[in-house]
Amino acid sequence: MKGEQWYRYGRNQALDIINLPKIITPDLALAASYCYDVEGIYHFTGGAAGGYGILPKEQINPKYLLGLLNSRLLDWFLHQSSTTFRGGYFSYESRFIKQLPIRLIHFTNPAEKKLHDDLVALVDVMLALHQRLPKAVGAEREQLHRQIEKTDREIDGLVYKLYGVSDAEAILVETKS
Repeated sequence: MKGEQWYRYGRNQALDIINLPKIITPDLALAASYCYDVEGIYHFTGGAAGGYGILPKEQINPKYLLGLLNSRLLDWFLHQSSTTFRGGYFSYESRFIKQLPIRLIHFTNPAEKKLHDDLVALVDVMLALHQRLPKAVGAEREQLHRQIEKTDREIDGLVYKLYGVSDAEAILVETKS
């Protein structure tokens, strides 16, 4: 750690994958807030103020996984095992994310393939809505927020269907999250 550029030396963990497209999440959050880094340009520092990058397996569409991870159902699952911090924050450390039941799709089953494709399409809509949000003002911003909430509910509905969650169970998840 000597010399003018001492800051350049540190842990070189994951340098070969850090610039890949990935799903990222902060270490601590009130609720699921995973996002898709398509270009691989975002990086986290380590420690409690950092976050995690998730590289989906090749057979899993990253947008499908993003929809699952941001759903109320999987967030409810995570809250059951995660550490709770002051202010209602939850830990989104990899040890908790790894426990989430990721529903794999049997693409030979037309009904499952359709649910997968519908979920990915809704995630595309959600990503497009969020890209428009920073520049929107006034009534347009309010309309975008309503569209985001509607799309979020539609994604949750598909996730409940994928996992075979009954209406009563969905109500339980909705009231507890």
